[in-house]
Amino acid sequence: MTVAYIECAAGASGDMFLGAWLDLAIAQDVWREHLATLSVQGYEVAIERVKKSGITATRVAVLAQHSHHHRHLPDIWRIIDESGLPAIVKTKSKEAFGHLAVAEAAVHGVAPERIHFHEVGAVDAIVDIVGSMIAWHLLGQPDCVVTPIEVGGGTVACEHGVMPVPAPATARLLEGFPTYSSGLWGETTTPTGAAVIRTLAKPAAQRPFVSRKIGYGAGSKELPVANVLRIQLGEWARDAVPPDAVNVWREDRVLPVPVPAVMIEANVDDMNPELAGHVIDRLLQLGAMDASWTPLVMKKGRPAIQLQVLCDRRLAALLQQEIFRQTSSIGLRCHEVEKLELAREVIRVETAYGPVDVKVARLAESIVNAAPEYESCRRISEEKNIPAKQVYQAALAQAASLYQA
Repeated sequence: MTVAYIECAAGASGDMFLGAWLDLAIAQDVWREHLATLSVQGYEVAIERVKKSGITATRVAVLAQHSHHHRHLPDIWRIIDESGLPAIVKTKSKEAFGHLAVAEAAVHGVAPERIHFHEVGAVDAIVDIVGSMIAWHLLGQPDCVVTPIEVGGGTVACEHGVMPVPAPATARLLEGFPTYSSGLWGETTTPTGAAVIRTLAKPAAQRPFVSRKIGYGAGSKELPVANVLRIQLGEWARDAVPPDAVNVWREDRVLPVPVPAVMIEANVDDMNPELAGHVIDRLLQLGAMDASWTPLVMKKGRPAIQLQVLCDRRLAALLQQEIFRQTSSIGLRCHEVEKLELAREVIRVETAYGPVDVKVARLAESIVNAAPEYESCRRISEEKNIPAKQVYQAALAQAASLYQA
């Protein structure tokens, strides 16, 4: 699986993300064609090559006409839904604006659907966020991880007055992500940049990474460091990996090398079960290897659910804190385990309905499992208006030949 390794040494904004994605050699004409399906007028996108502290980068500026028109979340979602964008781009774009609305609503004490999008909801923010999701899709929808994020310092002036940096909405959007400040640089990470990170990325673990392509997106300010956001496309290394890294694999062994991990458990009997799905999503977003709920019966015959979270031991403290924040549990059990994981990769097979991604797992040189990727099947199902199981079965039939490959 391709990985997008996002580095935010000078912060992150929507236009910096656009620049970095486009710097990775995306066909700009195809990108513009997708963007043009949005029913948004009164803007132009200027793309140029610039230098920041000697680094050549792509600078993207959305030149929008000034307007006092405010949009609510349902208005923006409707614009996205009525566009001709691929389904996954619509989903991720709406998710990003949903994160923005929830963060702003928490700050201002109103319902998310009542938020007036001012700075974050203007035309340039719509282009920044949707354009970033288009570019991510055109690059093959890579898994995204992000290094600790420079958030700036000092204060920033906005429509509501002078606020501390990071802005309150930005701070909420980055909850759970490692951040830092190098001083009074002003605002380096914006709400739109934080929304893209929250929607696409999870914190990067310390694992060997093989870079294949690098893109730089330029910011508008001059900072003590190169004001660029860097995205490296590549994959996690599978050889010469330190003993405590994840996904260790050595070709000369019959089985994968056991990897140290931590299992965190909690029995919960007094939490609204509607929250269970959100808890799992949040833990996986923060880097858990696996997370699940299991029904059980506790003392006094009381029904409950047991949470089990498997994680790299370096993330254990972060995930333990998040479990206490997100659930009603007041105690956890933690113990070290060994995790065995087969080497895997994604291979694209051709079917009568179009190309489908298939995840294959190897034991030494032999493929021992092949499974069509759900998102790939779902996308074709929606585009062709056919059952997803039909696409899945067609891909599975094509994948059968891989076992003899």
